[in-house]
Amino acid sequence: MSLAVSLIGAITLALGLAIYKLIFNIPRLPSYIPGPPSPSWVAGNVIDILGNQERMGGLESQWYRQYGATIKTKGTFGRDILMTSDTRALHYILNATGYRYEKPQEMTISMTAIAGPGLPTVNGMVHQRQRKMFSPAFSESRLRTFTPVIQRVSKNLSTGIRNSLGKNGNVVNVHLWFGRAALDAIGEAGFSHCFNTLLEGDCEISKTLHHIFDDTGASKSKVFRVVMWALENFPVLQELSARSPVGINVHFANFKSRSKDLVADVVRSAKQSVGDDEVKDMLSILVRANQGEDAKKKLSDEELLAQAASLIVGGQESSGTTLAWIFYYLGTNIEIQEAIRQEISDIRARIGMDAQLSIQDYNGMVMLNMVIKETLRMHPIQSKLTRAAQVDDIVPLGEPLLTADGRTINHIPIKKGQVVECDAHGYNRNPAVWGPDAQIWKPQRWEEKMKNPVNAVFGSSLTFGAGPRGCIAWRFAVMEIQAYTTEMLENFKFEPSEDTNAVVAGPGLFSSPRLLGRGGDAQMPLIVTPLRS
Repeated sequence: MSLAVSLIGAITLALGLAIYKLIFNIPRLPSYIPGPPSPSWVAGNVIDILGNQERMGGLESQWYRQYGATIKTKGTFGRDILMTSDTRALHYILNATGYRYEKPQEMTISMTAIAGPGLPTVNGMVHQRQRKMFSPAFSESRLRTFTPVIQRVSKNLSTGIRNSLGKNGNVVNVHLWFGRAALDAIGEAGFSHCFNTLLEGDCEISKTLHHIFDDTGASKSKVFRVVMWALENFPVLQELSARSPVGINVHFANFKSRSKDLVADVVRSAKQSVGDDEVKDMLSILVRANQGEDAKKKLSDEELLAQAASLIVGGQESSGTTLAWIFYYLGTNIEIQEAIRQEISDIRARIGMDAQLSIQDYNGMVMLNMVIKETLRMHPIQSKLTRAAQVDDIVPLGEPLLTADGRTINHIPIKKGQVVECDAHGYNRNPAVWGPDAQIWKPQRWEEKMKNPVNAVFGSSLTFGAGPRGCIAWRFAVMEIQAYTTEMLENFKFEPSEDTNAVVAGPGLFSSPRLLGRGGDAQMPLIVTPLRS
């Protein structure tokens, strides 16, 4: 009994301190910044965003239409959050100011628990040092050496799906297969490990990742999702939760332990063969570069291992989910599916049926790449990029804002520590950038040059982020998507199933496809029919 009382007292004290800190020390936005009313002081608008909408971004789009492209929302315990889809504001925060806007430390707690101090979780000079060290592994020239790996995995993807089909085609959850392909490719190219999930089924790593994404995904109740958001935002709560040997924390620990065991040998081997010119994987390239650095700039072994774990987490979910959405649109737009198939046939007529396509071949398929860019625009993997101001600042606006007191302003003053949610989903569908049909999937829009885009990593959308924190592996991801899409369309026809109309991108951090109102795991059910026996 005394232990229980002590525990309750400790939790109450921790909560009290956290709330006190929030109320008296957090920065406030000017009262004239417009925004939606908060339904709850405790949960803020988080309960609206994560719990009271069925599709990602629908509610935010309504707010932007009502209040403008930059708004004030409420976080937990009354905290002000600046949310923006404004082009100029996003360019300023993500590109122009370097590391003046960092990831809030509390927002990286879960990822640190999963992977350790890798690129997605560190800030400032540490991030700059890690990124500089890792960049050679993702250069255009290095990508050519990984092309055979991706193409080999694409063949396994075809084999795996074909083996799962009946003679007349079947309904297939393509999200599952694309996730496996992404994991197999990142295993081989990232650190010379063969997961082989396409031919042998899920491994322990993939099962653990499945539990993690399911436990934090849109299939959970709105109460659960809000609780998870609160844990992300309050280190003291996360610390208390992490001491519990149940649930999501077990999956975090299992993944971190397994990934560390997988890549430890790669790190040791790379250190021992510094003079060997042949390098097979991204991690070995990083280790070699690290060995030649000044002692003060070197990455620790913990940092090296964290990069591999980060590759697994980011690589599987991002590429797998994007491919699932691509085939959703191709399945419901057969004429575009056929247009890409014709592009592939034209290349085959030139290089031969058995030849491997080059990077130039993939990049030269106009319709294929318009489809990829448009799908990435419609479905960014992360809906919002959260940052915190490191200094007092003034954020410029491209779209003038009508304030709550009737004035028109073109800038917003903010205080150090102010949290800003750079709304990738909102920007990617902002009519001021993409036109009045911004909510419609329309690959042909990429035939025209976009107006006033953010200086983004790829295709003018914010799917891969922007600036010094933009996705370092975007070229590898695009190459994967190109290769897998080409392989699939050469071998299969994709059509909507009875459940395809129920697919939505549910609310949450990731845009994983799910069946509306049915809960459960990520799903993209399509009818898949072989084109030849």
